Amino acid sequence: MAKSAAKIAFYNFKWQFVTLVLFNTTLMCGVNTFLRSYSKNAVVADDSYIPVSSQHTRQFVLFANNLDGIKNLLAWLELHTYDTTARYMIICQSRSTGNCDETNALEVLWQRRIVNVIFINDVFNNGSSGYYYQYGDKCKNSPPIKVSNWDSCVGTNESRYCAGKFLIPLQNMYECPIIVSTFWQPPFMYINDGVPSGADGDLLRIIIDALNATLVLMEPSRGSGWGNLDDNGSWVGSLGDLYYDLANFSMVSASITQARYDAFELSSFYFTTNIVWITHPPIPEPSSFKLLRPFKPDARIALGLSFVFVVILALIFKTNFCTSVFESINSCRLPDSVIFLAWKMCMGQAITIIPLKMTVLYLILFWIWYCFLVRTFYQVHLINSLKTEVYSSEFSSIEDAIAAGYSFGGGPALQEYYVDSPSVYDKWEDIDISGYKTLMSNLSQGMKFVLAVNLASVKIFLKTPGRKLHILPQQVICSPIGIFLKKSSPFTIIINRILKRLFEYGIPQMIFKNYTASDLTDKSTEENKPIKLIYCTGCYIILSIGWIASFILFIIELYMKRETNQVIRFRN
Repeated sequence: MAKSAAKIAFYNFKWQFVTLVLFNTTLMCGVNTFLRSYSKNAVVADDSYIPVSSQHTRQFVLFANNLDGIKNLLAWLELHTYDTTARYMIICQSRSTGNCDETNALEVLWQRRIVNVIFINDVFNNGSSGYYYQYGDKCKNSPPIKVSNWDSCVGTNESRYCAGKFLIPLQNMYECPIIVSTFWQPPFMYINDGVPSGADGDLLRIIIDALNATLVLMEPSRGSGWGNLDDNGSWVGSLGDLYYDLANFSMVSASITQARYDAFELSSFYFTTNIVWITHPPIPEPSSFKLLRPFKPDARIALGLSFVFVVILALIFKTNFCTSVFESINSCRLPDSVIFLAWKMCMGQAITIIPLKMTVLYLILFWIWYCFLVRTFYQVHLINSLKTEVYSSEFSSIEDAIAAGYSFGGGPALQEYYVDSPSVYDKWEDIDISGYKTLMSNLSQGMKFVLAVNLASVKIFLKTPGRKLHILPQQVICSPIGIFLKKSSPFTIIINRILKRLFEYGIPQMIFKNYTASDLTDKSTEENKPIKLIYCTGCYIILSIGWIASFILFIIELYMKRETNQVIRFRN
């Protein structure tokens, strides 16, 4: 039996993994025979061995006298958390019928979810025989099936007879039920009359069809949402159903956290999920600022300096020094209304008095040309500025929201991502997934709160006209997603095999792109919007200031003229 096991192991075990050979102390002879015929790397140990690293071992050979000895070795493997989905070869050396019966061994192995196994015995002294187990067509385990070409492999030692003996388990479920825990989560999962759809739903139906199984959906029996540890240390939500064996696996597009990674096994990743911070739309900028918006701050400063320069220049023109300069170049003196004329030039309007000298004329013409270009550019951009809403007070990170006194929170499991940030972790508010939609509606209406939520769900929410939210540039996490299974689940191998083939054809990417890809730009901005009266608030403010200033100056001029007349009459 040891030589037969060595031949099967040599052609079916992989070189990159070290094989762990476990034995009872009374079976050293069989172990020595196995090792002489098996030339690959192996670690030989009994149940007193303390493993240094168990997670890298994917191949096991167990020597035992009977089924009780096999149970003890399997219990030792379970104690040290070895992978039960690895390849197992079990040699039961007793020749007594009851001690090494392959049918009785079936129950022992399947109770511990060990399905990728070859069981070897020699009950009737007719030479060794190898058996494997498959799921039966009546939703029960099939009887032990003898390994094909066993005698040819043992007798000839040829690879064509010895290779390919470990079959992938659970390839055909014979329409037996598979229970999947999930919940309504647009755009990933929609459930209508027990039929799933959406990104996860469509992918789930493909996997179930590939398994030839019957899908049975269940919503979380305790709690809601993806799943997390409650205050008592118990799992709730969809992952709670999986942890307490109420479901075969959980498909909820949940992000990976440390607690989830430690407690569950994940299939191959098939997409990613982005968790973002959202809050209410920022406050619109006052309409009176629309007149300034066509210019950037540096352009505003440059234009302001230009206008100040005109005023200073006009004041200089009234000095005696400037008068003497004009006389020296034989140019007429500008009138006392030069300030008013300078502003007319700034606005690109006509000039009533033109200097006689061409040098001065060219300077004024260049100034008019400059003012005309500025006014033209301003007018071009002003229409769009009046029609476009600009928002202020936008948060860029959760720290900005905390500094502004905002409350924040999300799913309880997401709090783990901020375990090293006490300012976030200690003030986190747990939000049940059933309240996400209501909370997002309140946020769109101005509620002061910051919510951690899946970006795809936000896109679905914003598709409804009139809804607006501010998505902070700072993300919570971009996490790969996969199917959650129980540790050492027998479904892991076959589900990964199905996902690998689907991924090579690009099917998961296509499905998720169809359901989750969405443009977050506000489509209403593309429409032709009329200019409202409120958009011209700044114009009316400036006009009002001009009227008030003119009226004040008019009163001052009347007063000054009356005082001047009184002085003249007094002198006369």
